[in-house]
Amino acid sequence: MTIGVNCGHTISGAGYGAVGLIKESNHTRLVGYSLMEKLRAAGVKVVDCTIDEAGTQNEYLAAAVALANREDLDWFISIHFNASASHTGQGVEVYTYEGRQYQDALDVCNNIAAYGFKNRGVKAGSGLYVINKTKAKAMLIEVCFCDNQADVDLYNKIGGADTIAQAIFNGIYDYAVTPETVPEEEHDMPLDDFMEFVGEVARQDWIDRKIMLPSVVLAQAIKESARGTSELAQKANALFGIKKNGWTGKTYIKAATEQRSDGSYYIVDNTEWRAYGSWEESILDHNTYISERSTDGGKTLRYGPIIGCAEYVLVCQYLQDLGYATSLTYAESLINDYIEKYDLTRFDAADDEIAPGGKKWIVQLGAYKSRNKAESLVKKLEKIGVISMLQLYDTNEESSM
Repeated sequence: MTIGVNCGHTISGAGYGAVGLIKESNHTRLVGYSLMEKLRAAGVKVVDCTIDEAGTQNEYLAAAVALANREDLDWFISIHFNASASHTGQGVEVYTYEGRQYQDALDVCNNIAAYGFKNRGVKAGSGLYVINKTKAKAMLIEVCFCDNQADVDLYNKIGGADTIAQAIFNGIYDYAVTPETVPEEEHDMPLDDFMEFVGEVARQDWIDRKIMLPSVVLAQAIKESARGTSELAQKANALFGIKKNGWTGKTYIKAATEQRSDGSYYIVDNTEWRAYGSWEESILDHNTYISERSTDGGKTLRYGPIIGCAEYVLVCQYLQDLGYATSLTYAESLINDYIEKYDLTRFDAADDEIAPGGKKWIVQLGAYKSRNKAESLVKKLEKIGVISMLQLYDTNEESSM
């Protein structure tokens, strides 16, 4: 993750900032350099886009943007202090392109306002040069009004630049740092191995906790993680698209694609997703999420009908009806494209009869230690009109020819 920080305005001459009860150019640097220090300490690559001297205002702006555009930034942040002709303006505001309500921009604004500054909100800054010309997402922060006595007194009272830098840092910390601190597992599994891995973890959890039917868990994992190959699966060890929703662990930031009731789609930038140390942790948390998710303080469980339900068609329909996913065909896809196509119900059996040493369950076209797998093949053969017999044979017997 790389963040560009611009301490607004030049030190003197063209491009110099407002002079009120405090000098804007001095304090943009105090805040900006404190922020850079905090980001670097957290392991974030920082690009200093500050310009101290320029021949004209336009040269200053162009030089700052040129620094930003030389790097592949994830965020460009410009620090400023406001001023008004009447000296009565108060509060904090943040500008983004077209006023986009990025969660991190909202958090920065809210964090500063939490100290007592008037919250003027996240506003459209498309006409601002550094917002309009930078290639990266950009926010311009007006910390407070440097010519208003009440704002300046409050700024000094709360600890000045370092406190504001911490408020900004806290607003972007998850977005800047978390994706790179999620441990990555190496997974390169064929589909059959992926299904065996997820299916067995889900089956054991069904035996232990009886929350979520394994066939549905596995179908969701295949669908939502693209068989373990999605960005979330590879970078955040997340096999399911579960948003933060009260999660206190690590998170991963990427856009979410949602579907409206009319079938059209829209993008939600900077969506925060749960991230894990392993795929197994992801599977277990998915089931815990189903069993505990509540939007009224625990009075009712959102997915209550799913818990312990042993009918996969009902579970899939409940998931859609109760708003687990916005896809209008989510239940249908789980059933037809995954559970029935790959016979995932074989993982729903709580108990399996494992052949004793030296023996295997023999089906005409295969031999298995697991009776469930052998029966699965019998069912597949029956679907194409082949009647098969299932019998336990002693594989240690030598053939008599």
